[in-house]
Amino acid sequence: MIKNLAHRTTRIITLLFVFFIFLSVLIVFLLRFFNPPFTSFMVSESNFFQRKIDYNWTPISDMGENVVLSVVATEDSNFCNHLGVDIKEIYKVLKRGESRGASTITQQLAKNLFLWSGRSWSRKMVELYFTFLLEIIIPKRRIIEIYLNTVETSLLAFGFNKASEKYYKKQSNKLTKEQAIRIALTLPSPKTRSPKKLKSYLVDRISRLKKRYRYLKKR
Repeated sequence: MIKNLAHRTTRIITLLFVFFIFLSVLIVFLLRFFNPPFTSFMVSESNFFQRKIDYNWTPISDMGENVVLSVVATEDSNFCNHLGVDIKEIYKVLKRGESRGASTITQQLAKNLFLWSGRSWSRKMVELYFTFLLEIIIPKRRIIEIYLNTVETSLLAFGFNKASEKYYKKQSNKLTKEQAIRIALTLPSPKTRSPKKLKSYLVDRISRLKKRYRYLKKR
C-alpha cells in the first residue's frame, strides 16, 4: 500500500511538472505575439487590483531610439550579446563583494512577469528558467519592448512612456538622450527616485552613459 501511494505521488508530481513546463512554454510563446494584459508584479503591487494601476501599451516603434539605447546602456549594456545571464557582470559584482546589480533586462522582465517578491534560491532558479525561456522563444527586440512597457516607473504606474509624460510632459519618442538616461537611472528604485532630482552619484553617471549610448549606436 505504501509502495502504491509513493508511486501515485511520484506520478502526480511528474504530471504537474510536465503541465508546468507546457503551460510556461505556451504563455511565453503567446507573449511573442500578444501584449500582456498585466504582470505578476502589477498584481502584487495593486494588492490583486484593489488599487488601480496605470498601464497602457506603447509599441517600440513609437518609443524612439533614445529610449531603447538609453535603457540598454544603463541597465544591461551586453543585452544583445548574452542569453539572458551576463556572466561578465556577475563576475564583476562578485569581485566587488556585492550581492546584487548583475541582473539583465531579461531577468528583470522574467521576475516582473511571472514571479513573487523576495529573495531565495528557489525563486532565483524559477527566474533563471523563465529567463532562458524568454531568450529562446522571443526575439531581443520584443523582449525590450515588453520590458519598457511593463517596468514600474512610479507608484502603480508602468511603462517608460508613463514616466516621460509624468516628468517631461511629452511622449517618450520626443525625449532627449539625457532625459531618457535620467528616467532609465530611476528604474531600479522608481518609487524613491525622480529623473529631475537624481542624487549626485547618479548624475555623475550620465556622461559615462552617454558614451556607452554612442558606442551601442555604432554597433
